Amino acid sequence: MSKELIENFQKLSQLTLENFKKLGETNLKLGEKLLQEQVELTSAVLEAAAEKVTAATETKDLKDVATLQAELAQDLSKKLAEAGRNYADIVTEAGKVYTNLFETSLKTASAVAEKAGKAQQKKAAA
Repeated sequence: MSKELIENFQKLSQLTLENFKKLGETNLKLGEKLLQEQVELTSAVLEAAAEKVTAATETKDLKDVATLQAELAQDLSKKLAEAGRNYADIVTEAGKVYTNLFETSLKTASAVAEKAGKAQQKKAAA
């Protein structure tokens, strides 16, 4: 194998390792954001439920309990819808990062391959 071929292989290997590192960092950030959103949703759900349970224990009328249940269902629906939008935003943002990472990697690998091809053409012509 020629020295240039080995150097190009090393460059591509290094680029691959760097891209895997970037991919891992992106996955970690994505996981952290999703986990944070899940913690916030869980806290909001538990807080709303505790509030309504406390109110329900203090009521004497069954109609009031039914009203509290309806309010809880409405609150939870709003919180779930908001969390769903937040999850979608996080995943969309991650998709953009992944696309950018892929495009950058492809351009860089193409540049290295093109350089190697030109070097081989010059060598073959000589």
